Amino acid sequence: MESLKPPDGVLKAAAGVAGAAVIGPLAAPLMPVLAGIAVAGLGIFAAGSVIGQVADSVMRKEPNDDIEDRLPFNG
Repeated sequence: MESLKPPDGVLKAAAGVAGAAVIGPLAAPLMPVLAGIAVAGLGIFAAGSVIGQVADSVMRKEPNDDIEDRLPFNG
């Protein structure tokens, strides 16, 4: 008597189709949510970058350059 075991690929394909049938209806309503999260994250990243650059420029203030400090015979 031959074994009634199906080929290996058939079970994986059936599981994939069943999983897609269960997840498919749930994925459609979640797509706008995921897109919104991505856009919000990009905005937060951009704002953080700008704030970081402003903070770096404020922290690196160079001292005032006075011409009198560079005169050769400043006594």
